[in-house]
Amino acid sequence: MDIRLDGRIALITGATGGIGSAITNEFFHSGATVIINGRSQEKIDALTDKLLTGGDKKDAARIFGVAMDLSALDSETVIIQRAIEKFKKLDILVNNAGMVDGNLMMVSNPEFVSRMMLINYEKPYQLTRNALYYMRKARYGRIINITSVSGQFGDAGLSVYASSKAAMHALSQSIAAEYGRYNITANSIAPGVVDTDAIKKMREEYKQDTKKLIPCHRFAKTNEIADLATFLASERAAYINGQQIAINGGLYR
Repeated sequence: MDIRLDGRIALITGATGGIGSAITNEFFHSGATVIINGRSQEKIDALTDKLLTGGDKKDAARIFGVAMDLSALDSETVIIQRAIEKFKKLDILVNNAGMVDGNLMMVSNPEFVSRMMLINYEKPYQLTRNALYYMRKARYGRIINITSVSGQFGDAGLSVYASSKAAMHALSQSIAAEYGRYNITANSIAPGVVDTDAIKKMREEYKQDTKKLIPCHRFAKTNEIADLATFLASERAAYINGQQIAINGGLYR
C-alpha cells in the first residue's frame, strides 16, 4: 500500500532520536515537508544530510530545522511560530519528544514529578493547543501522540512516566471529541520496547527476560513505529480518531 503525504507540512518533536528520526525519514520520503525539532543543531544537521543522501538537492526545501529544547521557556509558542512563518500552515503534528526516567513512588520528589510532567505532558499539550489554532482554520489536521505500553498497564518504577503517557492518550481522545468536526484527527501510538540506542545500554540478561514476555520474541524496530505514524498521518486513516494503537509484539504482563 503506497501511502503518500505530498504537500503536507509535518512537525516532529524529538525528531533526532531513534523513533523520531525514523518517523521523520518515513514522512520525508512519503513526500511531506518535515520540520525537525530537537535539542541539538548538530544532530538536526546530521539528520538533514541523511535525508538528502542520494536524493535531489532541491528536496532540501522540504526540510526545516528548529533546534530548541521543549522544556525551554515559551518553546511551545516559538516552535509553532517558526513553522507558520516558514510554511504558512501546519498539517501534521507528532508529539514524540519525551523524558524516560524512573523512581519508585516513595522516592519520587516533587521536582522529579514536575519535570517529567512538564516535558511529557504540559509542553506537548501547549504545543498541540497552538497547532490546533491553525489546523482549525484550515479545517484539516493530524495529531499523533507517541505514548507507551507503560501508559496502558502502568510500570513498577515508572509511575510518573506511565501517568504522563496515559494523560497524553486522554488528550488524544479529548481532541478527537472536540475537533473531529473540523477534519482533525488525534490518535496515540503506544510502543512496547523499541530497539533504539537506549536498549544497547541494558544488561543482556534483562533484555532476554523482557523478550520472554513478548510473543514475537523481539523488540520493535523504529521503522515499524514510523510506518504506523505515516498511515495515521495520511488520508487513508481519515476515519481513525481518538484511538490508541499498541505496537508491542503482543507484550503482556
